[in-house]
Amino acid sequence: MNFTCSICGGEHSLDEVSFGSNAPLQWRLLSDAERSQSFLSDEQCEIESHEGRSFYIRACLVLPIQESSRTFTWGVWCSLSEASYTEMAQYWEDPARTKRGPYFGWLCTSIPGYPETAFLKSLVHQREVGLRPLVELEATDHPLALDQKNGIQESRLREIVNKLIHNGDQ
Repeated sequence: MNFTCSICGGEHSLDEVSFGSNAPLQWRLLSDAERSQSFLSDEQCEIESHEGRSFYIRACLVLPIQESSRTFTWGVWCSLSEASYTEMAQYWEDPARTKRGPYFGWLCTSIPGYPETAFLKSLVHQREVGLRPLVELEATDHPLALDQKNGIQESRLREIVNKLIHNGDQ
C-alpha cells in the first residue's frame, strides 16, 4: 500500500515498513549490574533485578486496516508468568505448540501515536513454528485496543508511520 508522505512528499509503502522494540520497556530501567545478570535475545528476555525475576516474550500485535483486507503489525514485548514463559520455551520448536495457551500477559511496549500502551492486559497466542506469537489485547476503550478490534483508519496509520519514518522514533 503506497502513499505520498505528508512530511517529505516522497512515496512510502506500508508493506515495506515495520516498527517494534528490541527489548521490553523494563530492560531500559536496569542498572548495568542488573543487565549483566539478565538475558535478552531476539525472542525472549529474562530480567533479574532488585524487584525479582521477570519474563518476557517478543510477539506481534496486528491491527486490521479499515476498509481493506490488509493488516499492520507492531513488534511488541509481553510479560508472562514464569510458568507460561517456561511452557512457551519448552514447546518453542514443537509443531503442536499452537494447541497450548493462550497465556495472560502485560504489554511491555509503548506504541507511538497512542496514549501510553505499556501494561495493557493481553493474551499471547502461539502460532506455527517460525512465527512470533500474536498478542490479543483485552477489550477496553483504550484506542489501541479499539483499533485492534475495529481496525485502524488508513489515514491514521499513514500519519503515525510518517512521523516514525522522519523522527526515527522506535
